[in-house]
Amino acid sequence: MSDIAQDRVAILPRSRWWWFALMLLLLLASWLYVRGYQVSLPYLAKSDEAMHLLAAQHIVDFGWENGVLEQYAPGMKTLNYLLLKHVKPVDAHHGAMLPALRLISICAWMLTIVFTALLGAMIIHPLTGLMAAAVWIVNPWVVERAHFALADAYLTCFTILAIWLGLVGLLHKRRSFSTASVYFIMLAIVFKTQAMFVAPVILLLPMLNWWRAPAWRKDARQQTFWNCLRFAVFLFWLLLIYPTLDADKIVYFAMSYDDLSLPSLESAWASLLNVWRPFPWTARWLFVAIAGLLLWRYRRRINALALFVAVAAALAWLLGMSMFNVQRARHYFAVGAILALLYGCGLTGLFFAGQEALARLKLPNLTPRRIELLMTCALLLLVAYNWLPTYRVADALAHNFTLPDRRNELARYMDTSLPPGKFIADRDDPNHSVFNRSWGGYNGAHDFPLAQEIWGLLDEPLETWRANDAIYAIAPYPAGLDDPDIYFPDETILLKRYAPDDRFRGPSMVVLRLYPMEHQADGQLGPIRLRGYDINATEIEAGQAIVLRHYWQADRPTDSVQHVYNHLMNNAGEIVAQADYHPLWDARRPTTSWDDPEEILVGREFILDLPADLAPGAYQLFSGLYDPQTWRRLLAPDGSERIKIASIQVLGEA
Repeated sequence: MSDIAQDRVAILPRSRWWWFALMLLLLLASWLYVRGYQVSLPYLAKSDEAMHLLAAQHIVDFGWENGVLEQYAPGMKTLNYLLLKHVKPVDAHHGAMLPALRLISICAWMLTIVFTALLGAMIIHPLTGLMAAAVWIVNPWVVERAHFALADAYLTCFTILAIWLGLVGLLHKRRSFSTASVYFIMLAIVFKTQAMFVAPVILLLPMLNWWRAPAWRKDARQQTFWNCLRFAVFLFWLLLIYPTLDADKIVYFAMSYDDLSLPSLESAWASLLNVWRPFPWTARWLFVAIAGLLLWRYRRRINALALFVAVAAALAWLLGMSMFNVQRARHYFAVGAILALLYGCGLTGLFFAGQEALARLKLPNLTPRRIELLMTCALLLLVAYNWLPTYRVADALAHNFTLPDRRNELARYMDTSLPPGKFIADRDDPNHSVFNRSWGGYNGAHDFPLAQEIWGLLDEPLETWRANDAIYAIAPYPAGLDDPDIYFPDETILLKRYAPDDRFRGPSMVVLRLYPMEHQADGQLGPIRLRGYDINATEIEAGQAIVLRHYWQADRPTDSVQHVYNHLMNNAGEIVAQADYHPLWDARRPTTSWDDPEEILVGREFILDLPADLAPGAYQLFSGLYDPQTWRRLLAPDGSERIKIASIQVLGEA
């Protein structure tokens, strides 16, 4: 490590070892953040991602947001717009840009690590910044958010950068850095308006030179004046020209300006808990707090002004957020980074104490340089040991992001296997947007509109759901039950089960058809079984049509693609009407892919037109399966080539 005196006069740490250690931390962050960054795609799991993409696409198409997030801060929409306008292929879905947007967001998280480390090095010691960065990297709270293209990355990055630049400008009398800090806090606000609470700290930083050195007072006044003027122009645009003040008029806005009130002990406590939950209290925090008390002994080594500014920024954020009745943990990432800094500061007290203890031993060959190296290694090992369980949680979370998402499986299944129709889904379940082309990224060939969001499938009679023309229901897999047939077993069909499985992300669920089979059946051809059928009539006049639908189930996939033939035959065995084609609605789901023995497959509707001159009498309707390439038919266990569906009575010409 570099000598502390050398690093104190430098803007950046001079030690090559410090930069090497930071690179290793960035590699660790890459392993946790980049792995699985395409989580859930093409399904858009995060509604915020979908909203920003859709708003940007509307700007590309219409020149304005068209009612989507019009009052939101413009940062994310602008970034999305640039990629959709200049990078996205013309015919591609707007969700195609999400991987690139996520990678850009991950870069912002990585820069946050760098700026946190630099800020920690400025406050006390280069090691302080490295420990703070390490604690920040492995926090599952950060790992979970880092995988998505959300404003939190830019808000946190630009806020921490603004604090660091402001301190560099203050401590090193660099006016350009001070000016840059104002622009970066503006950028933070552009992405999320909560950064407004830190702005006063940034704007008034030059005034701290008022009491530090009388010779700098004029410069402090001028710099503060120009900072405030720049910020006033920015606020005029943001609040008066851009419709930010109308944010509480949109449904999805989490915090309404109408809910603003003076902070209370209750709201302040709630605000503090939102920061503390991602850093739960454990014995290690108590240990760090005790170690932090040692810093009083080494207070001359602390850059008290830098520490004061960082803490003041965090307190300003907490105080500002406590004025809102509605709060979320995601609003506090910048404060979380400062809390990680305080953790590093506390451990640095232990580092100084260890240095002093080893120096007093006066062991031979134990130079100050070696003492510093020894204590650095010991402390880094201690941090690694204490945060190893947290790293394992973060690593498991990152691994989970690499798993295939069940919602994509659901979309492919219904698009290729079921006739189009409306569906219902639980409001608390994330499946209501799976088939939404704009909000869910659905790109299937067939449409499955959402008929209604419901609170629970069993909360109302089945007829209530059918009244909205719903044909299907996507319901949660009953927790703790082996059989999900509890959902109206006699009045619906359980088409598909997605049981809990560690190999997949997303919810376990069942897909139901809200109408039962009209007739049960028990025929089998090869590995395929006929479970039932629907038919419009068994007594019909000549010249009319028979409408037939099968319900299939397969023990295993067939070796070759099979088609269905349907023959209406007279008593002499002659075919008087027939209809042949793929067994399902869509040819993309051939019988060679029927690999779920529990799945009920809804067949396509076959229409058999009866000749107008067909003689009245009794006819037999048969169905079978055949290979259209070889004309070879699948056989029943008794050796027959077909299954009798029904006896049809032809009444005469219509």
